[in-house]
Formats: sequence, structure tokens, C-alpha cells
Amino acid sequence: MRVNTLSCRIAPAHRPPAYPPSRLLRSNALSHYVRFFSVLWLGALLGLAAPCAQATTSMLAPLREAAFNEPLTITLLYSADDNAPLDLTLPPTIRVTLTNGDIAPQPLDLVREADVPDALHLSVGQFRKVHYSAPWPAWARGEIRIDPVGFDASPALVAINRGPRQEQIVQAERTEMQAVTPAQPASAAAAVTPASSTEVASPAADALMSAGRAALSRISYYEPMYFAIGKNGDTNARLQLSFKYRLLLPDDLRSKGFLDNLYFAYTQMSIWDLSAESRPFRDTSYMPQLFYYIPDTGLRSDWFTRMGIAAGVGHESNGLAGSDSRSLNTVFVRPTFEFGDLNATHLEISPKLYYYLGTSDNPDIADYRGYVDLLIKYGSPDGWQLATTLRKGTKHWYGSVDTQLTYPLARLLGSSAWGGYLWIGYFNGYGEDLIDYNQRQHWMARIGYSIAR
Repeated sequence: MRVNTLSCRIAPAHRPPAYPPSRLLRSNALSHYVRFFSVLWLGALLGLAAPCAQATTSMLAPLREAAFNEPLTITLLYSADDNAPLDLTLPPTIRVTLTNGDIAPQPLDLVREADVPDALHLSVGQFRKVHYSAPWPAWARGEIRIDPVGFDASPALVAINRGPRQEQIVQAERTEMQAVTPAQPASAAAAVTPASSTEVASPAADALMSAGRAALSRISYYEPMYFAIGKNGDTNARLQLSFKYRLLLPDDLRSKGFLDNLYFAYTQMSIWDLSAESRPFRDTSYMPQLFYYIPDTGLRSDWFTRMGIAAGVGHESNGLAGSDSRSLNTVFVRPTFEFGDLNATHLEISPKLYYYLGTSDNPDIADYRGYVDLLIKYGSPDGWQLATTLRKGTKHWYGSVDTQLTYPLARLLGSSAWGGYLWIGYFNGYGEDLIDYNQRQHWMARIGYSIAR
């Protein structure tokens, strides 16, 4: 975020005396030429070695949340860091590029504030803030990445609020950034709404989304994504890919409206038989869903920290025909309750209740799967996490236990260059894959790698 601007004067090289042509013809003419170029070279070196006044230019971080009807403002901080005064010429405009992931980076020129002169004189140790601004382009919405052009500064992320109370929310955040006592940001947040926060909305670390993923991202993780191998008699691998897509970015970042929080999700889970000849996939489940989801309903209680909710429709099938065909359609609702400090080790309970709309290929699937998936998680965002999904069929003791233990590779290997997690899984019961939903398979433990948990 720093740019070093050098303001230097190179002293003119010493000019040797002119020699008449007659003297250049003498025997010592070569020595005069050597002396001439030596003095010229020495003068140039002395000029380059002269002290340079150095200005450091820093780009200050903008507000995390911006009102769309207020201009984008970038603040540059110029300071004289050397033991010499400094004269600067300020550019009338600076350029940045903006993108929100849906649109390729677009250039935007910001104009210097009107009351700042073209030139600045900074005394030793003095600094000066200079503001550059421009209206947000009409397409700007959601989370915007700002990349400076032409000067070395880190990119910034700003969330655009287009809601009816955007000025109040942004003013609350501005007050928080400028606060000098703990009471100031609290009173500013209360002025917006008693239940609101000055933080930019972000999702819960629940079963429908991995921790720390921005709610404003159109494409983000959904269910866990992993690849793992295990052996118990036969050797097989289990792999899962899953993502979700937010259909509409809301004008109000805190909106709980139906369309503003509507997602399409797709999950694909396969069991790969590595012991059989030609190593075929034993079965693959394809699971598209359309659902409404908010990570924080705003409901508060003495016995839980936060409650999220998801509800929608889903389809699951193995894409086969004839006697191997399996498919079902469901409607579901999934509340998620989180207990304790969400940034530390905490507990999460998320029951998914569903009803079958169609089970023509497997009419007795409720006998083995039931009507509830109970997910229980315990762990911390930056440490180990144990997640267990329990199912109980409507008949006998049919059901299943699916447990996944994850740990960040960066912590395990002691290097932040590593991403993802060590994944250890255990499954026992009915219905790990859809084709064998009514057959009990032997238990299976696997170890592998997880992208998202």
C-alpha cells in the first residue's frame, strides 16, 4: 500500500575549460581528452549520489460498506519521510479498476478534490491527505474489488448498499471507524436499528455454507467438497463436489426478502470402486436444489447465539435407467442453531426435515432414510471440526451414521501456503449411495483431502 516518490535534482556536471584547436594537436592532446571525460563522469556520479527527498504515498482503506448514491472516495496520504522538505506535483486524476466477479474489471477515473492545489510543499515529517472521488458506475452492486492502476497499493473490497437506509448504515460504519471509545460504535448501530450491526452481512458457518464465505458471492461452497480413499475388504473412494449460486444480489445487504436470498445449488457425490476390474464408479448421486437461505434470522435467545434457516425443493437421482434407476423429490426446511463464540470452538445443530414428493423408483426409501437428517458440528473455524450426520429410518433400526473429521493443512504442516483440510471419514449403515439405499454395506473409514467443510 506504499508508493515511494522521489524528488531529486542531479547537479550539473563540471564543464572543463575549452581548449583552442592548436593545443589539441599537441602531443598531450590525449591526456586532455582523458581529463575531460573523467571530470564529466565524476560530475555525473556526484549528481546521482546527491540526497533525494522521498515522499511515501499510501492509500487508506475505504469503508467496508458504501452507499451507492454517495461517490467512491479514495484517500491518498502523502508524507515527507526524509530529513528534507519536499515539493510535490499532484495528479489531477487517478485511475482504478472495479469488478464484482460478474463483470470484467472496468476502469474508473477519480478526480482530485477541488480545494487542493496542483503542488504541495511538505516540511520534514509533514503529511497531507488528498481525496479523489467519482460516482459509482450504474452496474456496481454487491461486493466490489478496487484495484489501483499506476501506483503500488493493495486492492480493497467494498460492499455496495443500495437499500433505502444506505446513508444511515454507512454513517454508522463511519462512526465506528472513527470511534475513540467503545460506546460510540454501539450508539451508532442502535441509531440504525436496535437489532442491526455495523458489520457487512456474512453467512453462518453452517451445513449449507463453509465458514467465512461472503454472502455477496454469487458462486460459493455449499456442502463439503472432498476426495478420500478407504479399504475394508474392498478399496473404494468417495468424492463430492458442491456449490451454490445466488440468483439475485440485493440492493439492501441486510435484506431478508425471498428473491434477495434465493439460491440454486448443485451437489454430486460418487462412490468409486477401486477393487473391481476397470475401476468403475459404483454409483453417482446428482442433487440439484432451489432454496431460500439466510444465515442469521435475527432471532436471539439465551440458549443459542445465532439461528439461520433454509427451505426449498430438491431432487436426487443416480442418472440410471431400468432396474438400477433411483430418484426422489423432496421439499425441506433446515433451521441451524449455533451455540457459543462463533470465532472459537462452538457447537452447531442443524436438523433437515423433508417430505417426499415422488419416490416411484424407490417407494420404500423412507424405511431406510426416514424424514430427518440431523447434522451436529463441533469445532472452530481455524482448527479441527467434527461433523456427524445421523439418519433413522421408519422401520426397525435402519439408518446410518456419517462422520467427518477435518483439520486445516496449514496448521498441520506449519505453513500458510497450504490450503484445504485433512479429511477423515467414517460411514456405517444404509444408503451411502443411492443404488444400495436398502442394503447394509460394511462400515468404511477413509482418509483424504477436503477443499471445503
